[in-house]
Amino acid sequence: MARIDELSAAPVFNVKEYARIDDYQGFEAEAIANLYYKTYKITQKDLLRQVSYPYPETLDPVWIHEKAMEPDVIWKVVTDTLTDKVIGSGTVLLNRANQRAYVRGVMIDPAYQGFGLGGYILVNAFREIIKDHRDVVKIFWTESRTAHNKSQKIAEASGLRPVGLLPNKDIFLEKRESDLLMVLYSMNTLKTRRPDPQIIPEVLPIYNIIAKQFRLEPVEPVTHFFSNTANGYQVVGSITADHYDYCYCTFEANGQQLKFMVNPRVGVAERLWWPPDTHLVTLKMLLEKAVIALRPHIFYMEGYVSAFQPQVQQVFVDLGFRPTGYIPGWDLVDGQREDAIIMTWVRELPPFVNVACTKRSEPIARLFLQ
Repeated sequence: MARIDELSAAPVFNVKEYARIDDYQGFEAEAIANLYYKTYKITQKDLLRQVSYPYPETLDPVWIHEKAMEPDVIWKVVTDTLTDKVIGSGTVLLNRANQRAYVRGVMIDPAYQGFGLGGYILVNAFREIIKDHRDVVKIFWTESRTAHNKSQKIAEASGLRPVGLLPNKDIFLEKRESDLLMVLYSMNTLKTRRPDPQIIPEVLPIYNIIAKQFRLEPVEPVTHFFSNTANGYQVVGSITADHYDYCYCTFEANGQQLKFMVNPRVGVAERLWWPPDTHLVTLKMLLEKAVIALRPHIFYMEGYVSAFQPQVQQVFVDLGFRPTGYIPGWDLVDGQREDAIIMTWVRELPPFVNVACTKRSEPIARLFLQ
């Protein structure tokens, strides 16, 4: 715990500059795992079943150490030089193919929270990436909790802006809550964005909110195309599980596949993937079968759809998905950045009063929540 000056009641500690975990002697991985235990009050012995923090790999020092050694992972730790104690960490995962960096797991010891260390981690991580990975990273992004708006404020102070709501996606401290997807673009990134997206009418409201924020061009929705009816294929499904009980699902029909991952602790299906050349009828059949099969077991399902594929957008809307986010320039395709739409299926939307928003994020949340 930070030492307290009895007269000023101010914490007394010094912050050691960052170093990679693999520069340390080994105990830091366990100390970082303990930050999660402390912050999320984890007491259950069965880590694969607890939902105080339902990502058990981050509670495993072996996983932390191995992950931090990977070349596309930047994982920093912060220590209090007065006590030699690890008081915070921050992780950034690089996606070279799309020139993105995912800010994941900024964690501060509860005794040291409220003194700007979260923002300190973010800003310094951004500076290092800009210095050493300028050609690799053009977009920073993160998912911020809405149980409180503190993490949103830290992210916004670091330059990130909200572009989408992920309603009831997570469970923390055994309570279901929503997240906001937030992004930060490096200079001139959106100048390489492909203009004039082709979106269906259901996407237009969220597009208009994001367009105002990033000064995008006005668009007219696409309405003149034929819907596809999916029938006549036999769909085969399979599932495998890894060491942390994440389930990897594959649905296959007509020689084409739909894949995604399920976290059974929160009942969430995400990372939907299908080949770019998948026939629309086949895609609709695969997605429909997946939703029907998973509906009794999941609470939330999420897919990212190109803003230049209106028929694919319609497939998701026809099957009960809603466009709850719009990300300018999300994917890098043939040298141009293409916008993406976040399509979500959720069993039950949270009431707006349960979502803590900043002034920037409130219009996004109000668009979907009562």
